Amino acid sequence: MIKVFGTDWCSDTRRSLRHLRRLHVPHQYINIDDSLDGLARAKQLTDATRCTPIVDLAMGGQALVEPSNDTLTGALVELAMLTQDEAYDRLAVQNVGDIERAVRMSVGGAILATAAALPRASRWPLALLGLFAATTGLTGWCPAYHRAGVTSLGGPGDRPSESERAAWVSRRSVSAPHLVTAGTEA
Repeated sequence: MIKVFGTDWCSDTRRSLRHLRRLHVPHQYINIDDSLDGLARAKQLTDATRCTPIVDLAMGGQALVEPSNDTLTGALVELAMLTQDEAYDRLAVQNVGDIERAVRMSVGGAILATAAALPRASRWPLALLGLFAATTGLTGWCPAYHRAGVTSLGGPGDRPSESERAAWVSRRSVSAPHLVTAGTEA
């Protein structure tokens, strides 16, 4: 099983854990602030350096140190823990970040409220637009983003303190991993 060594206060740890949950990959989280054994193992994997998160892939001593979401996904694909198509499909289940979801729900609700006050003939088109915006915000999945192959997850529209890039949306991708073998530094 994959073990993630990290701390509750670390935004990179929270991001990596969220990414593993989105991929539906079984993992164990070990808070190195609470576990001396966990801290010792984490330091062993990083040549005595204390950094978080460290993802122990439990496959020949390979570990990822502070991996990006793409790097983590790429390592899982390389180690055949899931296929590239599975990763792509699982990440496509949600393609709208948290802040954008809140904005979409708010805007959709405002449009629906405005549509209710309009004459019947012009109410329906506006109500459908409001329903679309509210539904995509509620579910976190946008069919337009899916068709275009883009996502706002991992950007400033997801969780600004954990963002991996400055652009609001980007292409969904799975890149090659950067693996570290126990006792060596990359």
